Amino acid sequence: MTKPRVVIVTGLSGAGLSTALHTLQDNGFYCIDNLPIELLWDTVGLIESNKISTDVGYAFGMDIRSAQFAQKFPAIKKDLAERVELDVIFIRADSIELQRRYGTARRRHPAADLAKDLEGQISKEEALLKPVAEAADVSIDTTHLKPRQLCSIIESRYQKTMGRPLRTLQVVFVSFGFKYGQITSIEQLHDVRFLPNPYFEPTLRVKTGRDLDVQEYVFQAPAALEIFNKLIELYRFLLPQYLAEGRHFVRIGIGCTGGQHRSVALVERLSTELAKEKLAGIEISVTHRDI
Repeated sequence: MTKPRVVIVTGLSGAGLSTALHTLQDNGFYCIDNLPIELLWDTVGLIESNKISTDVGYAFGMDIRSAQFAQKFPAIKKDLAERVELDVIFIRADSIELQRRYGTARRRHPAADLAKDLEGQISKEEALLKPVAEAADVSIDTTHLKPRQLCSIIESRYQKTMGRPLRTLQVVFVSFGFKYGQITSIEQLHDVRFLPNPYFEPTLRVKTGRDLDVQEYVFQAPAALEIFNKLIELYRFLLPQYLAEGRHFVRIGIGCTGGQHRSVALVERLSTELAKEKLAGIEISVTHRDI
């Protein structure tokens, strides 16, 4: 049987442990933050017995708040690697940058009881975690990284080992009618009320933009073909950019007067065409709000 994938995220407080763990969580890992070392083996046992399960992997955030974590870690890693596919990420940053971050956040450092000043607390924690740093599989220095850059490093590491995109971009095209209220919570909005309206054709009035004869009526207009081609070109470019920027979800609204004919026809054809192109890491779906 394939061993379960377990990632331990550890390192210096303020260096980006939470960002790394949230990135793994957003990408399907079952995450537990601040896992006490005393509960580690019980948790691994639950994973092995499928009491907690995921198709991607498990990630534990662990630091010096777990009493004997640093001292016991090298031996624990050796034993743990026999039971799971283990990867240990150690995240660090230099002392000056950590002091700046703590000065901004104004949070209490986990080593506050071990030294009076912040610089001393950071030095003490670094010394305590030295055995963990030496045993880690990868060390990431975030001194000059933005949170998004750390997320990209984490995602790239597991995308390579899993042989597929770790994160996908969920794209929803939504048709709607302006007379029923403008749609909210969207990244892009397009108004297609300038196109010929099938509503004024008696044989088409009761139909929707999902019907082929309505689509044929809409797309016989040169303006419909032109806006369709422009939107296809736009989203061929834009969707991979959203994916690269770190988005997980994008909602795109296309509106006409009643949300029954023109916007539906555009959404149907756009979504179908983009789905055919199988853009890497991008999943297309459709919602028709007002039909």
